[in-house]
Amino acid sequence: MAVAPLTSRTADLLSSQLSLQQLQQTQSKLLEAQRQSSTGLAVEKPSDEPARVATILTLKNNVAERDQVEKNLQFGINVLDTADQALGDASDILREAASVASSQIGIGSDAETRAVQANVIEGALQGLITAANRQYADLSVFGGNNGARPEGLIFEEFLGGVRYFGGVDDLEADFGTTQTERFTTNGQDAFGALSTRVLSQVDLDPQAAVGTKVADINGAQNAGVRKGTIRVIVNGTQATVDLNTIDSLGDVTTRVNEAINSIDPLAGNLAVVGGSFRLAAGPGDNIIIEDFAGGQAAADLGILFNLTGTVAAGQDLGVRLTEDSLVANFGAPVDLVGGLTITHGAVTKTADFSTATTVQDLQNIVDELNLGLRLEVNSTATGLNLRSEVSGIELSVGEAGGTTAEDLGLRTFGLQTRLDAFRNGLGVQTEAGENDIAITLHDGRSFEVDLSSAVDVEDVINTVNAAATAAGVTVGTDFSIDLVGSGNGFTLTDNTVGATDFAVTNLGLSIAADHLGIKTNAGAGTTITGTDNAKVRVENAFTHLMDLRDALKNNDETGITVAGGKLNDDVDSVVQARAVVGIQANRLTEQSTLNQDQKITESALLSELQDADLTEVLTRFQELQLQYEASLRVASSNLQLSLLDFLR
Repeated sequence: MAVAPLTSRTADLLSSQLSLQQLQQTQSKLLEAQRQSSTGLAVEKPSDEPARVATILTLKNNVAERDQVEKNLQFGINVLDTADQALGDASDILREAASVASSQIGIGSDAETRAVQANVIEGALQGLITAANRQYADLSVFGGNNGARPEGLIFEEFLGGVRYFGGVDDLEADFGTTQTERFTTNGQDAFGALSTRVLSQVDLDPQAAVGTKVADINGAQNAGVRKGTIRVIVNGTQATVDLNTIDSLGDVTTRVNEAINSIDPLAGNLAVVGGSFRLAAGPGDNIIIEDFAGGQAAADLGILFNLTGTVAAGQDLGVRLTEDSLVANFGAPVDLVGGLTITHGAVTKTADFSTATTVQDLQNIVDELNLGLRLEVNSTATGLNLRSEVSGIELSVGEAGGTTAEDLGLRTFGLQTRLDAFRNGLGVQTEAGENDIAITLHDGRSFEVDLSSAVDVEDVINTVNAAATAAGVTVGTDFSIDLVGSGNGFTLTDNTVGATDFAVTNLGLSIAADHLGIKTNAGAGTTITGTDNAKVRVENAFTHLMDLRDALKNNDETGITVAGGKLNDDVDSVVQARAVVGIQANRLTEQSTLNQDQKITESALLSELQDADLTEVLTRFQELQLQYEASLRVASSNLQLSLLDFLR
């Protein structure tokens, strides 16, 4: 029997393997074409097209970000559109209220008609509160950065007025621009919801301490503190001090003193004293503190020294007042024992600051009074402001037996209180070139006072004293005028003896004594205590609607006229606020259009890089099917060998 040559059998085996390999390759390509046709993607994983993967991933990330930005934009636009609609409603309400005021002035109006219209204005007030509480997706559109207040509405009736619980800053979000954009407004911008008169001009001059945060100082160069590495040289020996991770001024003294001690423990030390650092160099010792080239840390900290055998203070650090500032570190003298007497509406309470250790303690004590007040650090971070959150009621802040209110600059009837702030901004009316008031004493002497040049409360006191002196009255002995020690108002004292009544009266056409709150006949009494005509209130649409309502109830035509004029001004303010909201909404709308255009461009590029050409894929699939079938036929023919074929 003939045996097939070995080379023939090897060739057959190789042919079979090649056929199987060809079939597997074709099958793999068929599967790939089938995947592409079903997913529509030419590149589904990095190994499919390594060169394109980085670009594809970047584009995918960009498209996903634009989807999120678009959601933010649509939410912001909807919030602003809701605010726009609410402000439109508010302006309509105020126009109608101003029209009511106009209709109730002059002939044809009577007490009964005005009383009916007072109910109309009460309805307008409730409508304005509703408009101001407008929400979108549980977010109060006028709440600013407190728009999602969990306790409820942003404007609520409180102590006979309307209280604002919102913030003064707006919420912001990423809308695809170079910086975040605001998408709410707040009650202060839209409705003037907070008082703005008790803004302290007193600089509390916060002093530096070891615990003062580096982040809370302006720095000796008014540029903050640019951290870095500095050089300390003690008697010619140098040490490097790393200030990159300092948090407090105490960290600075610790690290500098460690450097000095590492060279000579007796050479000197750095300390925090007053508003700056202080370096002390021992007798005959030279200490140099300086920045390396390009550094600013020592200069910003005010510790550039070249000192031999003496003590020197560095530059002032410009410490900012913060909630964490210690009241013990106030550079200005402040009486915190006396406290404040605060009257808000019909409620009077005392703010006792005797246990306070920080500014935040002061704020918490005011909050706990629950009078609708905010004690804030002012914009220059040098003092404190007290704001009323309640429209429609008056605020008075006076002394409680000490000097706390004056020391903090929060007294509403203080020496620097301007006369044009009296009577809710109507001011003290005097007669130019004429004497305005007359003061008569028990002993029969009297003197007249021209107040036309007085600007503030201190001017009134000085002018009255000057007139008394000119009339031969001994100020401080016979007569005195000052501020009351508790609460607010002028106090006048007559120490003379006689049968004449002690009295303050107006002269001529002037009504300055009434406006100053001192028109009084004390009879045989020795003291006249004036009324507080310098109270503060929130001047806004809510307040003026309440003024109009009350004036209509009281048949007060002058009050109706004044309130109506202020409501017209309120309409203008609301219209301006609406314009600002509209501008911001337009900006977001334009950004949305741009964002969508960019998404379309990036999606097209992503499709070009990633998506499969279905026509090409289906054509290739058909070709591969034919190729696969042909390969199967060839392989079938080659592999149909029997044992006899092998043995031949």
